[in-house]
Amino acid sequence: MEKRVGIIGYGSIGKEIIAATRRYEIPNARVVALFDKESTVFNSVDHDTGELHLFSDFDEFYNSKIYSNIDIIIECASKGAVKEYGKKIIESKKDLIVLSVGAFSDEDYLREMQNLSNLNNTRILIPTGAIAGLDSIRSVKKYLNTLTIVTTKNPKSLVGAPYFKSSKIRIDEISKETVLFEGNAIDAIELFPANVNVAVSIALAGIGLVKTQVKIVADPTLSVNKHEIVGEGTFGKIHIVVQNIPSPSNPRTSYLASLSAIECLRGLCNENFRIGT
Repeated sequence: MEKRVGIIGYGSIGKEIIAATRRYEIPNARVVALFDKESTVFNSVDHDTGELHLFSDFDEFYNSKIYSNIDIIIECASKGAVKEYGKKIIESKKDLIVLSVGAFSDEDYLREMQNLSNLNNTRILIPTGAIAGLDSIRSVKKYLNTLTIVTTKNPKSLVGAPYFKSSKIRIDEISKETVLFEGNAIDAIELFPANVNVAVSIALAGIGLVKTQVKIVADPTLSVNKHEIVGEGTFGKIHIVVQNIPSPSNPRTSYLASLSAIECLRGLCNENFRIGT
């Protein structure tokens, strides 16, 4: 049965999802609506294939007939968008795929969203994103003692991070591998909101935001986004290293994040066969 999809945010991930559905790479999925506050982004939307309704006002989108017929909303805008629109989406009984999982570093908001989801019989789904191994970490979460993630990126991928507003380190002066941050996942997502959503995903799958340790490194010689995850406990040890090509249209986003969102949607639209938990 066909699933009607609405997308929030027409950045690199939103574009890839729409392109994948138009190439019929996601059976039973049809993107019918796109919402983005910045209406100027619509100038680059390809209207040649399929009927896609565009909205730059959320209330207009939310109250439209198109919205009422949507089955799945995919957020790929920002953690601010998750907080601004998330509750209304769940209350309208839509399944919600969240890419900006950093919004859930606010544990009170996370609990509120989980309670609303239970009450409205909807699902909140977090794709694996730019990393790997969430299934494994989730399966051993009761047996984990420590969980760390080291994210290393070219400084160009960190442009715009709030961290640099108060840091003595100037991003344009980084000439060698430099450790920028060491701390927990809560602080990491506040200082690098567009870069370490993966840290929050790992934390939620494992031992929580406070106990999950994060290190962020800038390396001007690096041409990939690198994530190294280590989990240790009574079960043994998990060690995962992922090296992702940055998205061509947004170096802050790994291309794997787009592919993961597409695969998450594919799973929702074809529930008769699933690999992994």
